[in-house]
Amino acid sequence: MPVSIITCRSSSRHGDIRCFAEDYDMTETPQETEWDRPHAWWGAVGGGVLVALSIYFMIGGLELGLGTPFRPGTGAFPFFSGAILIVLSVAIIVQDLRSDGLAERPDWVSFLAIGGSLATFALTADRFGLLPAAFLTTLVASAPDRTLPWWGKIALGAFMGLLAWVLFIQALGLPFRAIRGV
Repeated sequence: MPVSIITCRSSSRHGDIRCFAEDYDMTETPQETEWDRPHAWWGAVGGGVLVALSIYFMIGGLELGLGTPFRPGTGAFPFFSGAILIVLSVAIIVQDLRSDGLAERPDWVSFLAIGGSLATFALTADRFGLLPAAFLTTLVASAPDRTLPWWGKIALGAFMGLLAWVLFIQALGLPFRAIRGV
């Protein structure tokens, strides 16, 4: 259904008023333009920031000491996490620089949930122990997922808590408390 929109402008010099009629087809849905969405190369910029952050963590890990393969030091986790993050970041950079299209819109709720889960772990690990911290961290991180029912999120949190206990306390012998006060 076409609609005419009349736009009028006045000239400040002569006091003239000029009007223009423009026809618009209201049955068409507006399409996103390239200015409405971020370009894919912004992902490469984000990948570069992750590389810099990875190098920072790897240097910090080296300063803390890597330890041995059977008795990892306190710097082993940040060092190897940084190394893995560099590999993933380079993959992001290569993929985004090869793309000439538009990037997907970021899912800000999921982004905030991941940040909130990191804060949850930082605030609960010392106060409550590793198992409750891993459980609560998993609940916060999985909160935006609408495909997983609430009981599935609880089961996933319990599994991740148990896995953290087996891996970090039993297998690696790290000095974490499973549950504080127990």
